[in-house]
Amino acid sequence: MTGDGHNLRWLVLDLNSFFASCEQQEQPALRGKPVAVVPMLAETTCAIAASYQAKAFGVKTGTLVAEARRLCPAITFVQARPKLYVDYHHRILEVIESCLPIDDVMSIDEVACRLDRVQQQPAQARALGVKLKGAILDRVGGCLTSSVGIGANKLLAKLASNMQKPDGLTLLCAGDMPHAILPLPPRALSGIGANMEARLAQAGISSMADLWQADAQFLRRVWGGIGGLRFHTLLHGGDVPDAPSARRSIGHQHVLAPAERTYEKATPVIRQLVIRAAARLRREGLYCCRLTLDIKWMRDLGHYVAEKKVQETQDTTLLLRTLGELWSRAPRLVPLRVGIVMGDLVAQENHQGDLFARPQPAQLSRAIDALNGKYGNGTVAFGASLSDLTAKIAFQRVPKVEEF
Repeated sequence: MTGDGHNLRWLVLDLNSFFASCEQQEQPALRGKPVAVVPMLAETTCAIAASYQAKAFGVKTGTLVAEARRLCPAITFVQARPKLYVDYHHRILEVIESCLPIDDVMSIDEVACRLDRVQQQPAQARALGVKLKGAILDRVGGCLTSSVGIGANKLLAKLASNMQKPDGLTLLCAGDMPHAILPLPPRALSGIGANMEARLAQAGISSMADLWQADAQFLRRVWGGIGGLRFHTLLHGGDVPDAPSARRSIGHQHVLAPAERTYEKATPVIRQLVIRAAARLRREGLYCCRLTLDIKWMRDLGHYVAEKKVQETQDTTLLLRTLGELWSRAPRLVPLRVGIVMGDLVAQENHQGDLFARPQPAQLSRAIDALNGKYGNGTVAFGASLSDLTAKIAFQRVPKVEEF
């Protein structure tokens, strides 16, 4: 560790129970009460977010509705409103930017900011954290509490943000390490999931103390590459730039309402997912070479996955025809969730057309995009599509406003 001995280079702000907090802010009757946000108001679905009042009863992300009712009879279920959460997200970003430049939007409810030399002093860093938290409460809403973590790098700052929830503020100065984090399990660190946790255990690392004491070359062998060296550096306070990653796929999925769980009723839903994903390809200047269909069946019957390669394309009509081929071959079971993935992506600058392929009517797709962008999503649509299918929010990607 170098510098002034504190190494407080990064601040991570994590909004607490963000979706549920947005609903409590919008609906005063829900404030202070156990709330679970669900994809749809149906007994067969699960919570995608829970307020801290619900978490106190054991309700968490992934808890089935029936189980949530058993754990907390007084719980209120609210159907998710992704557009509302994106609106709050952008309002919160504006507030943060007015206090401190944002370096990385890590997800819809988490951002990272790099601190300057003055802000790296513990007193100033703590005051900045208090200022950010208060500004969000004052200018966006009193239900939007957040936890702030400040540390030597994004890994440690994120860890710090998780150490006191809700409404926390934690600094991990160089002098606090490693004793401040030793009570935590290795899995508390971002990047260590169930599989890596098992690999570490096989290598004799079962505690944070074991992980801290392991040397860099040992972790390189555990990780199977330089990722172990990078992780060792970050854990010990080094500040390493994020490893570049190329996007390999674009995907959308939708949990079907009970009335949609037939082949016929699910058909327009899966078509709409392709239409939305194709529009994203064009917005982001990408072409796909593979379309994958993924269906999860009811009654724990597993998944059905089928895929087909296509010539580099971003054309909706071609992708819909390809989907039609895959969809027509799917078993006629009861679908719970449908999804598509457009893979093997190629950037616009690397796109190579097929000299012998029939020209694709890209002008039609772009014209529809333009009309929907001007007059609202769904104003013009391909046949048999749904105009009211809302965009979903992935943890690592915030939808653009025009996707709704």
